[in-house]
Amino acid sequence: MLITIYDSVGNHKVDLSPNDSSIQVKEVQGDSVLTLSFTHNEHIELDVDDYADFLGERFWLTEKYRPRQNSKMEWVYDIKLYGVESMIKRLLVIKTVDNEDDPVFTLTAPPRDHVAMIVKCMNDGMGNITDWKVGQVNGTENIVIDYFGKYCDEALKEIAEKVGAEWWVEGQTVNICKCEHGEPIPMGYDKGLLSIDPGTADNVKFYTRLYPVGSSRNIDREKYGYSRLQLPGGQKYVEINADKYGRVDHFEQSAFEDIYPRRIGSVSSVRSEVKTGEDGNPFTIYYFTDNSLPFDPNDYKISGLVIRVSFQEGSELAGLGDEEDGTYFFEVNFNSSTREFDIITIWPYDNDMQLPGDKLIPKAGDKYILWNLRMPDEYYALAEEEFLTAVNKYNADHNLDISVYKAPTDHVWIEDNNVELTIGRRVRLESEEYFPGIGFRDSRITKITRKVNLPSSMDIEISDALSRTSQEKMSDSIADVRSYARSIEASISLPDIIRTGDRTFPTDNNLFSARRSQKEFLSKLKDDRSAGKIASDAGFEAGRYVRGLAGGFIDDHGDADLGHARLRDGAHFGDFVAGLYAGTGAGVDRDGNMEVQSLRVRSFFEAMEYIVNRLSAIEGDELLTEADTIERVVHIEGDVYGLYLRPKWEGYFTAISEGSVLKGIINTLAQGSGTYYTAWSRVNSVNTALNYIEVSMYPDSEVPGGRNFPPCEMMNVARWGHQTDPRRQSCIYLSSTEGRIVRLTAVTRPIIDKSNYGLVLGEIPDGLVDDPNIIPGRDYLFAQGIITNQIIHVDRTGRPVATLVDCGPWQQGGKYRFETVNPDTDILETSTVWHYGCRWKCMLDGTTDEPTYKSTAWAFLEGNPYFTVRFDAGDHVVIDPDDFRLPLDIIAELYNRDVTADVADTDVEWSRYSEDAEGNPRTASDNAWAIAHAAAGKGLTLTPADLDLNGTGLPKTMVFRATVRFRDGHTSTADFAYL
Repeated sequence: MLITIYDSVGNHKVDLSPNDSSIQVKEVQGDSVLTLSFTHNEHIELDVDDYADFLGERFWLTEKYRPRQNSKMEWVYDIKLYGVESMIKRLLVIKTVDNEDDPVFTLTAPPRDHVAMIVKCMNDGMGNITDWKVGQVNGTENIVIDYFGKYCDEALKEIAEKVGAEWWVEGQTVNICKCEHGEPIPMGYDKGLLSIDPGTADNVKFYTRLYPVGSSRNIDREKYGYSRLQLPGGQKYVEINADKYGRVDHFEQSAFEDIYPRRIGSVSSVRSEVKTGEDGNPFTIYYFTDNSLPFDPNDYKISGLVIRVSFQEGSELAGLGDEEDGTYFFEVNFNSSTREFDIITIWPYDNDMQLPGDKLIPKAGDKYILWNLRMPDEYYALAEEEFLTAVNKYNADHNLDISVYKAPTDHVWIEDNNVELTIGRRVRLESEEYFPGIGFRDSRITKITRKVNLPSSMDIEISDALSRTSQEKMSDSIADVRSYARSIEASISLPDIIRTGDRTFPTDNNLFSARRSQKEFLSKLKDDRSAGKIASDAGFEAGRYVRGLAGGFIDDHGDADLGHARLRDGAHFGDFVAGLYAGTGAGVDRDGNMEVQSLRVRSFFEAMEYIVNRLSAIEGDELLTEADTIERVVHIEGDVYGLYLRPKWEGYFTAISEGSVLKGIINTLAQGSGTYYTAWSRVNSVNTALNYIEVSMYPDSEVPGGRNFPPCEMMNVARWGHQTDPRRQSCIYLSSTEGRIVRLTAVTRPIIDKSNYGLVLGEIPDGLVDDPNIIPGRDYLFAQGIITNQIIHVDRTGRPVATLVDCGPWQQGGKYRFETVNPDTDILETSTVWHYGCRWKCMLDGTTDEPTYKSTAWAFLEGNPYFTVRFDAGDHVVIDPDDFRLPLDIIAELYNRDVTADVADTDVEWSRYSEDAEGNPRTASDNAWAIAHAAAGKGLTLTPADLDLNGTGLPKTMVFRATVRFRDGHTSTADFAYL
């Protein structure tokens, strides 16, 4: 697999081929990590935010990486790139309303609003994109989160905790719900899984006995008898799975704090009055009534407590007021005469704004709950039932089977069944041994370790519970989850919309816009085209189809009713393999040549030439197996016949055995009787003394061609195979008409398939091997196995092709070969060696020459082929223009070797380019300098005279250049700049 790494702005950086140790690891609520190991012939700087895409996900480098150098031409890379689950650890949640850009704030809002704000921060932090979307978010009640320097991953974790769910990313969609999706895929041992290793989730907290503690709100111990709400009947605990895991206790209080005797009332009317405060400033008091209130709250006061009211979602006062343990409230007084509540005004802000006040006031229809009072008796029984319901739901939600089943996948099964496994995918794990009785367990995939080079090869974990190691960023305490006590309704918020141009990966938790849908889906109203394959489970219809009359139809079985079909390259029927004796199916090529199993002509058969192939050891094709000729036939009953076989010599007895599958052929066309057909039978019994066998004929559905014929006198019969004896399940035939020798194996019935071909020598039957490289008419060897001592590979002219053998670094005195057989391996070899970072191919057998550019015993294969020239002094230096002597000597290199000694003085051309102080080229002076130094050869010494300072000031530019023309045709230059 080829993976491309891009820089942070999307520019191509390098294409790499990872080795087989490269993997991707992804788990629910854990990091998604892509580990790549590879070698490269160059040193490549990999920087922070460089990224690669793999299976629809993007992975980023989070730190600068420098590879390990093994040689001048080998650099080893072991890098880890991280998915978005890790990248958002670097991004703070920022309040951007009114351009505040503030990381310190508190938000009270439904869960979806929190997630939408976090997703905006993710998009902003990743380059102001719009790819990341909000998916499914559970919960509709307001939640309060303090964003005081909180990172995106921490915020998503806290939201998930508050709604009792998991946070996870699918494609570019962020979800707050249980990571579970798709229809269950049935899997099991030998059904997609190579093995199953059962275990338990690491350090998962679970319990079998729950001690639930009810709320003390609206509870009067003197009246109720308890200081907290009780379960019906005074039940103290509830057990679950105790018979399976024994007793494991758990205490839970906070999850049930919001269940207490209460009534959800509705505001009937609202009025207000302006009063003057103790400070002399006016303020407004708000009053409300509830005409349906069935009792007087003053009759149910608890000593020392002031009645409180909490407004519910939908009210402008929801989530406002004073706060206690996460509940917001206003204190109220109740007038028994007027049946009015007056709300005690508060000033919670750092200004003169009051609550209620301005637009934040109660209104008719607002829902509210009273507390800090005892309720009428009938509300306690209702609260106890609600408490029990919440406890049962809490147990149901926490009743996770902590078993974990680890299994490697069978990549062949995964590919053949086109199965896509992702985190959260539902799986029906089938096993009668692990799940006796029902035989399966519905669960989900919680972790995948996938091979990069073979993505269908994975190690998966199937579990309901998450290991604590994969919940390191989640709260370890079940008690922190309060939302189980609330009636969590289905979220009424819609997921984000993927618009035209968005690169967001579609999932079950986002939506397409109308225009994006037009782009994605085929139209029913206008001509359209699909870039991918289209399939149907019910068939295809063309035109206005009327069976047998108009239009066309292909049903779900592939049967077609068409008007006219034109097949440009021919057609195959069934499992077509060409062959007169061992062929199967039928085929017609583009030239009209047809091969079929049998042909029935009702009217007449017209042909230019009629050729009959006979099974004969002399004239036609030869079948090497036991064979006899039928002398007399006795019809016993039904499809059972007795056959007397003709002796071939005195004392002859048949070699055909019981259980043999016989193929019989009768051909009397030459005698004029017009009989030519094939009979298939199975031998029931053998009487060798009488040369008599009893056979049963195969039904038509079990023979080639779909029709069987009875045996007859003079019919030649031969063993085709055997039902039970493997020694008699093979036969060999030589066919001059087909141009091949064939050995059939494991033949147990008349009809054979591709698996029965054990050996083919000669022309390969059509359809046996689907390889376009097979040349018709050429001889090949097809075998199920080959054992050989030596294979000699030749080219099209018959010349042997030697194998290149890497002999490592070149060594003086080493033995190197050119197209000769190595007696130790019997392989025709040509040696290759490495020398100064370049690979050379031996061109002279037994050479002791060192690999160089001028050696005819070696040919350059790979490495650095470039001819380069540089100055020993470097490319620039700072000097005193009034007094200096600076030698400039060239150094020439080819194939990483110094070849300066091989450069002739006449092959070096010196030149100079300079500009005066005003930037004008000094062409005349430069030409004069070049002429004066034409014979300088491979080196010269610069002095102040070479600068040609003529009183016009120091030159602005001065470059000395040596151009070298090497004798093998290479040319290179070296520049030296004067500063």
